[in-house]
Amino acid sequence: MPGRKVDIEEIKRKRQELIDSDPELAKASEEWNKEYEFRKKLTLAREEAGMTQKQLQEVSDLDQRTISRVEVDMDISPSIKTVVKYVHSLGYDLELVKRT
Repeated sequence: MPGRKVDIEEIKRKRQELIDSDPELAKASEEWNKEYEFRKKLTLAREEAGMTQKQLQEVSDLDQRTISRVEVDMDISPSIKTVVKYVHSLGYDLELVKRT
């Protein structure tokens, strides 16, 4: 059975139309995007430090599975303690910044 060609741009347009038409969905999407971007920043900080997840494990007292889940598993919410260990081990601090 031959595969169907998928128009990714059309799927993106339909997704955006759904989000735009539903305020609750729009809010959930915005929150998900913020969390996704934060996780990407964590991963980028680790990579910019020249560290693998295994190397971060050795200096952070977090196991490699936890590090991986913090970076990519959107189904879990790591504890503040875990995030602080992660960022401190890379030489960063967390701070609150008022939105403008």
